[in-house]
Amino acid sequence: MDLNVVSSEYWLGETNYSYLNTRVRAMESNLFRSDVYMKLLNMEVSQIARFLGEGNYKEEIESLSREYRGVELIEHSINKNLGKTYNKLIKMSGKKASKYAFAILTRWDIHNIISVLRGKYSKATAEEIERTLIPIGELPFSLIQSLVKIYGYEDVIKRLKKIEQFDFLDETKGIADIESELFKMYYKKILETFKKENKSLFIQFLRTEIDIINIKNIMRMRRYGFAIEEEEKNMVEGGLFLNIENLSSLLREPEKEFLKRIKKTPYGSIIEKHWQEKTLFYLEESLEKYLMECAKEQFIGDPFTIMPVLHYIISKKIEVENIRKISRGKASNLEIKIIEDSLVI
Repeated sequence: MDLNVVSSEYWLGETNYSYLNTRVRAMESNLFRSDVYMKLLNMEVSQIARFLGEGNYKEEIESLSREYRGVELIEHSINKNLGKTYNKLIKMSGKKASKYAFAILTRWDIHNIISVLRGKYSKATAEEIERTLIPIGELPFSLIQSLVKIYGYEDVIKRLKKIEQFDFLDETKGIADIESELFKMYYKKILETFKKENKSLFIQFLRTEIDIINIKNIMRMRRYGFAIEEEEKNMVEGGLFLNIENLSSLLREPEKEFLKRIKKTPYGSIIEKHWQEKTLFYLEESLEKYLMECAKEQFIGDPFTIMPVLHYIISKKIEVENIRKISRGKASNLEIKIIEDSLVI
């Protein structure tokens, strides 16, 4: 049986927010606090795996320890646990709350598809691709796994095109174009679904996420150059502080004017801090960290609304990403300070 969520409403009852958020508060109390991350930072990879196996990740660590070791064991275990946790959350959400939860969780369909396509495009092994997959989303996870077994990049896209929501894909296009089209489709669909709730915290968060994506793309194009067609395909409509017209003019502004204008947005201080760096890695990490911190701060609200559920969804994702960053960083012998600065705590 697939671990991931399937978007079928027949088994979903009415949403009881009082019951739901009581359960969610109990689940959230089990999330790692800052002191736990400090402990993990001072452990070796094998010790991290052992620590996880003694707590909330025990079931996954024990079931996967025969197949995997080290970072791979940790990766597969946290991915499996994340899928199981979100699946549990959806099942107890009810129809009203699940609409919001699905809006976030279907993002994992896009993540999984892109992971498969990137793997195929770069000739990665099936094992390497599977390590990046998360068993969450509307698509059956068995379908995602079957894509890994299909021979090549173009074959995967041809298979996806048989699914109505992905019939716009074109196997002759490169991976960058496909990624852009998938994200544009996702955000367009979500914003249309919730167009009557444009002022809600939930939509404000999604529009902030669009801003972050667009800023990353602008910085890459400013750094490495671009053609007109690349500008058009890399911009996602619906940002909170930056619309398409703003983005287009920012892309062409001289350095001084660009910084002056971008400082008027919440992202300005982040961009200025990393402006002189040779790569965009730390800038992009900092923008992602800002996004997650925004979600943690904003999705706290009335216990009779969806906000505590959304807060937990993001908080659980942050925990998994923090564990991933620590284990990968330790395996790569990164300095503890560098790993710590990348964490959302």
